[in-house]
Amino acid sequence: MSHKPLNILVINCDWRNLFEKDFDELLKKMDRCLMRTELNNFFFFSWSDKSYEKRQGERFFSVHKKTMWQKFRPMFDLISVFAIPHILKKHPFRPDVILVYDLGFLPAAKAVKKRFGGKIVLCLINRPEELARTRKFAAVKASYSLLGEKFFIHSADIAYTINSSMKRYIESLGFPPDRIKIFSCDTIRRDIPFIENSVRGTVRRQYDISPEKKIFLSVGRLEAEKDFPRLFEILSHLDEKYLLIILGSGSLLPDFQKRVKELGIENRVIFAGPIERKDLWNYYLDADIFMLLSKSEALGLVFWEAMYMNVPVIGSMATGILETIGGGGERGFLVGEKDDILSIAEKIDLCLAGGEKIEEMKKRAREYVEVQMKNTLSINDIL
Repeated sequence: MSHKPLNILVINCDWRNLFEKDFDELLKKMDRCLMRTELNNFFFFSWSDKSYEKRQGERFFSVHKKTMWQKFRPMFDLISVFAIPHILKKHPFRPDVILVYDLGFLPAAKAVKKRFGGKIVLCLINRPEELARTRKFAAVKASYSLLGEKFFIHSADIAYTINSSMKRYIESLGFPPDRIKIFSCDTIRRDIPFIENSVRGTVRRQYDISPEKKIFLSVGRLEAEKDFPRLFEILSHLDEKYLLIILGSGSLLPDFQKRVKELGIENRVIFAGPIERKDLWNYYLDADIFMLLSKSEALGLVFWEAMYMNVPVIGSMATGILETIGGGGERGFLVGEKDDILSIAEKIDLCLAGGEKIEEMKKRAREYVEVQMKNTLSINDIL
């Protein structure tokens, strides 16, 4: 289906300054949400740690504004209500779509719509209140998220989200079901060339890991919601033949390094840091099990990646992981908050033992991901 280009105003935060420093990664993030960057025109308003106006190519323009309020979210949400319409007035860009990824920016989006028109699209890829409860000052942040859920969400014309469990969550907030659209937020389609060029054994050679060692792989930001300390505890109770490789960066790396040392497993945990997408798939090829026990996870794209690569998966009962894995060993194994090390070790042993049941489980897992990937609903389709 052909579409005309849309003018999309994106209201966001860009603390890493991707627009200036790593524009390719920013494009990939937009493409992951099917924003059709090859077709549409984009105007970014981004709170950042520096101020500038800059263009990338013919269709991408950004106004970055430095703020001192990044640690007090309500303040720059409030400032946005006045600042963004004022800035947009100085530019010829008029939005067809006002895109926000955060409930707190919906009042600003509403102010833009009132003055310049356009439809407000809330692209929601996590549960804000649930996620807030894993962070510092959890009670305050969760209360603010609840405020957004109750009073802000109805400003959106369309909620654009990632799976059925998120759709049910948005419906529970009183948002009309017919205005909730599900898209396939997958990172696999774009990486098919990398997958085809990946080579089994690359990671084992890189870290000098012998064949008899078993590799647990985990991928995620090194933050509280991913609950990596629980993985450390599990590993500390297992035989020394098990190793854990974690891909990702985050503020808690020093704390995690300290914890694995306290547990005496510093030689069995590899913090590989952030890696390029072209290298990622080598890790999946060499992994014996993929494991992530997040406290909050709306989807878990890394589970899709592991399942697509035929790696058996073990995950927490977070809603997005539960939907992805299914219950009863359908596409992987689930770990509850109260599960002890013996029950977890049993699931690990089942994965490593293989056999017909595990092969069938992995087959169902890959087929599930392939079905999800067929949903190519884009921002242009819904408008």
